[in-house]
Amino acid sequence: MNITENAVESLLNIKQAAKVLNASEISLRRWSDAGKLPCLRIGVRRERRFRLADLLAYLEHDQAKEKTGLPEHAACQIAHIDLEGISINYGSHLCAFYDTDLGRLKLALPFLLDGLQADNRCFMVAAIEVQTLILKELRDVRSCIDQDMQEGRFIITDGRSNSIELYTFFENAFLNASKHGIKGMRVLGDMAWTLQKGMGVDELNEFETRYNQGLGHRFPVVSLCQYDARLFPGTAILKALKCHDDTFRYPLTHFLGV
Repeated sequence: MNITENAVESLLNIKQAAKVLNASEISLRRWSDAGKLPCLRIGVRRERRFRLADLLAYLEHDQAKEKTGLPEHAACQIAHIDLEGISINYGSHLCAFYDTDLGRLKLALPFLLDGLQADNRCFMVAAIEVQTLILKELRDVRSCIDQDMQEGRFIITDGRSNSIELYTFFENAFLNASKHGIKGMRVLGDMAWTLQKGMGVDELNEFETRYNQGLGHRFPVVSLCQYDARLFPGTAILKALKCHDDTFRYPLTHFLGV
């Protein structure tokens, strides 16, 4: 991860962060390892560094929990998934970009495979040809992938013709999963399907923004929307970044293909 000297200076080391939270360094290590408290790893020694905004958000969440006396949401109980060596909280809505066929698979395969192995309910929204490619790779490492689909653990769709229908699809799917006691979900969206369905960039951005403000954070789901940079213009990629702000909690290089 490349970080400028000014950016490093603006981060807090673990001793400083512990003072902000009035907690021990051991607790901060445990919380960050569990994905409850975001942190960055700097330098050869991979030392922890913390953003003040993340520390304040953690404090606010902890204080709100004390006031209500309510148990944490299921997303917080499950805490996180591991992807490419980083811990990602449930309730995260992320975006990734690639410009090669291999880059398309870099995150998609471990994201879905690990989810199925962890008994998550997994969703894939992709054009038919992309579905075929990803399924081929999954079958090489998971022989029961067809059974996963038959039994509803892995749900695949080529999208919807408009953003309202797509939002309704996910809302119903997430509610159904919650009703059946599913404790974790993953959504992979390879967004090239929108071009085939005729969904324009503005409507796509409207959906992403609504999902980011609603479903993506209300349910114990990690959502990964990946964009083929060969197909989408720069303005679409910029808009995607703007409505996937969770991505910036993690090293961005993880989300830039290969």
